[in-house]
Formats: sequence, structure tokens, C-alpha cells
Amino acid sequence: MRVPRAWDVPNGRWGAQFYERHACSEDEVSRSIGEAMLVLLRELRESTAPHEVWGLTSHYHLCLLAENRCDTPWYVQVIGYEGRYQIEYLVPQVEAPWPEARVRGDASSARAAVAMILTALVRSGGWRSQGAAA
Repeated sequence: MRVPRAWDVPNGRWGAQFYERHACSEDEVSRSIGEAMLVLLRELRESTAPHEVWGLTSHYHLCLLAENRCDTPWYVQVIGYEGRYQIEYLVPQVEAPWPEARVRGDASSARAAVAMILTALVRSGGWRSQGAAA
């Protein structure tokens, strides 16, 4: 899966620089998040999702978008800590019991997180124009 930043990054190392900086932090929490997210980014790059996914970071979370615009919905959000990951996605408006409803789940490995992220890309409805069927 290609995960570029929601604004152009010429070297193609989207997200890695942010998390690399935190992986080297003296702060234990920042370091754990940075390390976990770097593992996740490697797994995401190796996945075979047919979607073009854009991303940005906010308060350590990786937020996945369907368009190259930071003002579009954050359909999927992920954060990792100590090798565990929390994934959540925006429920499509027609299915949501209230505005901005989200589904949240936990994964015990980066590989399991990637599987959940791929499901979230479809279930969120954000990539339907790219052929992602719910």
C-alpha cells in the first residue's frame, strides 16, 4: 500500500521521519510509539492494498485519508504502543447511529493491525471511488 503524506514529500519516506524522531526519544512513551509505528509503516508498505492512501499524523496517530487534502475526513486512525495497535474507522454516514460514529479495535501485532486497516479502508467507505466495495 502506498501511504504518501497529505502534502507532497519528495523522498517518498512519508511518516517515517516523524516516527523515527520519536523512536530515538529519551521519553519512554514517545520511543515506544515511534518504534511501534515504524514497524507498522514497514508492514503497510509491504501490503497489497489496491487503494491509494494518503496520511498525516496528529497527536502520534497515523490518520489515513482517501484524498491528497488534509481537510478531508480522517477515515482510519491508528496508533501503536509497546507492539500493540489501536485502529479505528469512521462509520459511513448512512450506517452511523450518530454523526461521526467510529468503530475501534485492538491488534496485538503489526501484521494483525494491517489486516484490520485493510478492512477499515473498505468498511469506512472512503475508498469506494477507488473500487473498494463494502
